Amino acid sequence: MAPAWLAMLIATQPEGFETLGYSLIEFLGFFLVFAAVLGRLWCTLYIGGRKDLDLCQSGPYSLTRNPLYFFSFLGLVGVCLAAQNIVLMIISAVAFLVYYRPVIRNEEKRLLSLFGPDYMLYMARVPRFFPRLDLPESEDTVVVHSRAFVRSLTEVMWFLVAIVGIEVLEELRQAAVISGWQLPL
Repeated sequence: MAPAWLAMLIATQPEGFETLGYSLIEFLGFFLVFAAVLGRLWCTLYIGGRKDLDLCQSGPYSLTRNPLYFFSFLGLVGVCLAAQNIVLMIISAVAFLVYYRPVIRNEEKRLLSLFGPDYMLYMARVPRFFPRLDLPESEDTVVVHSRAFVRSLTEVMWFLVAIVGIEVLEELRQAAVISGWQLPL
């Protein structure tokens, strides 16, 4: 599915992509990508190296039970918006939510078996995917597992690489408009 998504991202060019409206959409996309990067790193500070050992209920996990998925969702939507491709953003958002719904449900079953009543109370208090708008509950000290954090840095790097790729694509599109060249699709 990834090659088809990438081909659509590259081969489609929205009408008027160089207008102010599309520039604002692009800016919103960049903002969402950076929020995704920071959010995923924030999650790793709390859960990195402790998954399945402790029931993490603080930091981003006090706002949503699945903050890593939520921030990945923001990153995906952000990449599509940064590329100024609203149709691909809608398709990608729907595909992400459809794909991850059963993944999240299976994880809930596993966490229920691991943490039992504590997880049931957590489920009743914290939303599944979209975070509640509240201040996060936090601990004074968080132990950071350096290997998990470094692994997370390499994972979020791809969102940042996508921004560079989108900017290169945009420059190529503008050069194509100036020269009169169009993609074959």
